[in-house]
Amino acid sequence: MKTKTSEDGAADPATIARRSRLTRLVFWLVVGLGAATSVFVLARTDDDPVETMLSAWPVILGAAVLYVIGMTLDAIAWSRLFTEDRRALALGFILSQPVKYMPGGFAQPLGQMALAVETIGRTSPVLVAFPVHVLINVVAATTLGALVLFVADVPGWARWLVILTPLVWILLDRRWMGTVLEYLGRRVPRLRVDAGVPSQGLINRSFGFALAGHGLMFLSFGVLTDDAIGGWSVIQLAIVYAIAWLVGYVVIPSPAGLGAREAALLALLAGTLTASEVIAVATVHRVMTMICELGMMGVAVLLARRRPTIPGIEAQDSFGPGSPTGV
Repeated sequence: MKTKTSEDGAADPATIARRSRLTRLVFWLVVGLGAATSVFVLARTDDDPVETMLSAWPVILGAAVLYVIGMTLDAIAWSRLFTEDRRALALGFILSQPVKYMPGGFAQPLGQMALAVETIGRTSPVLVAFPVHVLINVVAATTLGALVLFVADVPGWARWLVILTPLVWILLDRRWMGTVLEYLGRRVPRLRVDAGVPSQGLINRSFGFALAGHGLMFLSFGVLTDDAIGGWSVIQLAIVYAIAWLVGYVVIPSPAGLGAREAALLALLAGTLTASEVIAVATVHRVMTMICELGMMGVAVLLARRRPTIPGIEAQDSFGPGSPTGV
């Protein structure tokens, strides 16, 4: 559907108003669902992990700082797949995170893509960039998990990542991505999009940010659980968590890897901790990440409203050519 324009090329006022209302609806729907879901999950969490967090607040604070920085770098990784409005895209990524705890595992990707579409005003680039971002996350986690070669007490199946890592690096080559995209467009016309795959330079830079971001987020688990798990270093625990995170990430129906990640941790740490101990440390870390994500979402809401970034929610509700976010 084409946007109506006036004689001087500006968007039709009625169209501007409708799009502005739609953007605000998408924005507050993502924010509201994310906040409600996180609060609901936190309210149903046993008191013991929360008490543990309060009693070890210096360690929690350090782990939280690592996680926030890592999540920020991951948001930048998403924005680096585009060439415009990167600040707004990064904020949209952060805003969409809390909804990943909703059942089904689809709310966060849909929220992330919806906010990106509203930001840049086009659908095709987002539809192409999102699967590229998923692949980048998989490759980043696999690369970090391959360091399990230096961890002694893990099951043999985990060491297969060392062999798989060079193979998954091929996934970052845009040439095969373009071939797959063209093939899908021919076979399923509804999947045909106008936008091409991001350039190899954009993909490589996005991967660099994702690798650093995931490394810090995994390190936060090591810092948080180091005292609880004897005989393991912070780095070793971070590597083990990278494998567990990857398992939770690829199990799509699981919201934020809930259950799948804990099961992987249980298998990886079976010789060190009991099932109840693994669940306890995993729950403490998950509670910490949820609180961090809620805090980051709050900051992102303030930043999005103070400076015009995501069209339709700026303070002046300005939209269209000539506005600071002009489309």
